[in-house]
Amino acid sequence: MNSTPAAIKLPVGAIAAGIVLSIITLLLWGLHLATVASLGRSDAAGNGLGQAYAAIQLIALWSLLTVLTILAGAKGNGPGAARVAAIVIVPVSGLVASAAAGLLAQPYIAPHLWPIVIPALVPPLVVAWALFTLSAARLRAGITGVVAGALLAAIVAVCVSIWPLSQMRKAVEDQEAARLQKYDADFARLPGNAPLWDWTPFLDTRDGTKRQKVFDSIRKLDRRQAEAEAMLDRGDFPVGYLGSFDLDPTPALCTKARGLLGKRVEPLVLVSDKPRPYSAIADQVSDAVTAMRWLVGYGCSCDAELRAWETMAKAYAQLRRPPSGRAS
Repeated sequence: MNSTPAAIKLPVGAIAAGIVLSIITLLLWGLHLATVASLGRSDAAGNGLGQAYAAIQLIALWSLLTVLTILAGAKGNGPGAARVAAIVIVPVSGLVASAAAGLLAQPYIAPHLWPIVIPALVPPLVVAWALFTLSAARLRAGITGVVAGALLAAIVAVCVSIWPLSQMRKAVEDQEAARLQKYDADFARLPGNAPLWDWTPFLDTRDGTKRQKVFDSIRKLDRRQAEAEAMLDRGDFPVGYLGSFDLDPTPALCTKARGLLGKRVEPLVLVSDKPRPYSAIADQVSDAVTAMRWLVGYGCSCDAELRAWETMAKAYAQLRRPPSGRAS
């Protein structure tokens, strides 16, 4: 006798096992997603620990996805080629997710958080494909093939997105490499007796070793005190480095530094009809606090400047807070 679709028995045991695996997988998926979304937002030790956790979670998550895929391929229904393809696609997608995690470890540069779409979408698509394949025994072969193929195509499309995202990161890295090459060349050409204002632009680097070389060179300048005071008068002195140049905390320096701190805070005062995020002034506030801490440590009172900066910063902080609830 020919079997009708209604007479085909569902693999109940395999479906139950698939549901249990899917629940565990989705729970781990949520944990992994939270981990990769927070990568690169701590100090060096914290970032390293976060990347280690993300790697362990990724291995565990894709191991479960692979087991689920094998179960669906062995016990499910649908085109054999699609089931074989899935057993290849899912482990490969784990490698792609690992590359996405690598990009997410530096979320402050392009492509920023966009790579999170890969670990966010691939696991639920794999779970959907596996559960559909396991429960599709009574559906027509054409329908099963279309749906299963569409889900696999979606997985592949999400994975392919790693290429343009990686190209965006490569472009940033190439640009940074060119900038560093120019930085090194310009620094090498700078004469040892160059004025202070020729040295300070080279402090704009994330490389602590390079910055230390600039500090060492500045501290050897015989005219650094007079040139620092001249820069304070002009308003182009980097106040965050006031205590890093081995300057004498003279009354003149104190007066000029306080004057510059007062001038720097004025344009940052929040205008009510033009709100700005606190992140727009965070670096300036940090530099000012560093400078005032150094000045106060040498007996240079900065009470007025401290109040001005604190008042200005609190206005931005209040802007960030959610509105308080109203009494009913």
